[in-house]
Amino acid sequence: MTPTETHLIDVLSKGLKLQPGRPISPDTRIFGKEGLGLDSVDVLEIAVLLDKHFGIMLEEQNQEVNQALASIGTLAAFIDRHKPAA
Repeated sequence: MTPTETHLIDVLSKGLKLQPGRPISPDTRIFGKEGLGLDSVDVLEIAVLLDKHFGIMLEEQNQEVNQALASIGTLAAFIDRHKPAA
């Protein structure tokens, strides 16, 4: 697991008060019952958490954002591609 994936899991778990019945991994789906159980209403909270903890803005919902929100791993890769330079 990458450092970004580990940090993302921690941020989402605490920020969304997740209590999954199974461990969260990079392959864990963000939406739906087979994953974290989140729905489209949770996207706003995810956007706030990404801005606060990673400096990433989800300004519009487009194909890239939709693909990024597929799983923990895809969202972590999106963060790595878009995070501001240190």
